[in-house]
Amino acid sequence: MVRYVFIILCLIACAAERQPGELFGSVEEGSELVVDGVLIVDRPLPELFVRRILPPGQTYSRDAAGVPDAQVRVFQGDQVFEYASDPAPGRYLPPPEAPLVQTTTEYRLEVEVEGKTVRASTTTPERMRVQQMVLLDEDTQEIVRTLKSFAEVGDEVYTAPENQLTHLEGLIEIHLEKAGEAYQAALFTLEEDAQLLDEDFIEIYDRTPEDLRANQSPPFAASDGIVRWPWFAVVYTGRSLIKVYAVDHNWFEYARSSPEQQEQGGFGGMAGDNFDRPFFQVEGGIGLFGSASVDSVGFVVLPRQAESSD
Repeated sequence: MVRYVFIILCLIACAAERQPGELFGSVEEGSELVVDGVLIVDRPLPELFVRRILPPGQTYSRDAAGVPDAQVRVFQGDQVFEYASDPAPGRYLPPPEAPLVQTTTEYRLEVEVEGKTVRASTTTPERMRVQQMVLLDEDTQEIVRTLKSFAEVGDEVYTAPENQLTHLEGLIEIHLEKAGEAYQAALFTLEEDAQLLDEDFIEIYDRTPEDLRANQSPPFAASDGIVRWPWFAVVYTGRSLIKVYAVDHNWFEYARSSPEQQEQGGFGGMAGDNFDRPFFQVEGGIGLFGSASVDSVGFVVLPRQAESSD
């Protein structure tokens, strides 16, 4: 019998598409330095951030927490990539000649600040690919239609008749080419003038309309490569984008133990345990130095007739 993963969204600000340097704000005491950077397969080496934990009672700000005088290096085999300090405090930029991030490759981070060294490493997942996205009949579970992909038609996915989905009609199912042991998915509303499908969403999820434009799942294992995206997690009409990330061990450990995940709970044995603090796979500090590969599917959400006439 096929096992399906039903994604239960943590309706929180989307960590998967966050700006670097915004993962950690005022965190617990115990480690002075905080590092932050995520490598994405087939993209250039990312910006990295080095910050300090501020004293208790001090209001957090990026400028106050930023470390401007660190030596930041990323190692890939015998290659060493020296990062340069940016005018923005705590922000470090990769060298312009740095290559794209490779699959199944170990990258090591080393940060030196005033005689202290922070180290971390990540092994990138295999290349992520969505094989297809389909709409199922809710009663028979049979495929009603197969949506067009970016690989087939590019941005015309948003005008393709197959990709026009009416809210609450059918079941959205994504078929993955297995690329790792853990995944995280996120949905983004692309229309500036998108309409809320239900005004009660603001109260139900206790978030602003702007915050509801990006939602993420907890980490999950798609052991059969099949994921279903629930309609209650589709909040707006218009062009929508689902990104599926195959994540490394570091990303998974942080995501499943983060405070946001603890508040929302989990499912399927991959999340939902109670943790006193996030799991940081960093030596000599805290933070996240992780990696992922990603693929996307695009479609358009249409309101039902009753919704559009309200």
